[in-house]
Amino acid sequence: MVKMIEEKKRGFWLTAFLAFMMVINLLSVFVYFLNPDMIITAFPKTSLGVVYLLGGVSLFNVFLAISIWMWKKIAIYGFYAVVIFGVLMNLYIGVGLIGSLSGLMGGIILFLVTKNKMQYFV
Repeated sequence: MVKMIEEKKRGFWLTAFLAFMMVINLLSVFVYFLNPDMIITAFPKTSLGVVYLLGGVSLFNVFLAISIWMWKKIAIYGFYAVVIFGVLMNLYIGVGLIGSLSGLMGGIILFLVTKNKMQYFV
């Protein structure tokens, strides 16, 4: 039997989410590294090391988005881990429970836009 090769189609919502993720995280990297005092002023419990850590995580998110774009399944799981880390960091720096849990939205959105396309990820 001849098996038809199915073309991978990212779809509008996955494409839009990944583009949004790349842009927002790149902007976050610049804020964290070029203006850490702004973050420390907004969240006084935050140290300079934590701000730089968050900047590194934002940069890592850009690489995860690129990897998801390239159909890498491990990047999806990496993004879920970063979402959980983000919730914990938000609680640590004093964002509050509701604000911290709202950080789960990115993971939920990623799940929704990839659930019907998981067969394409390797």
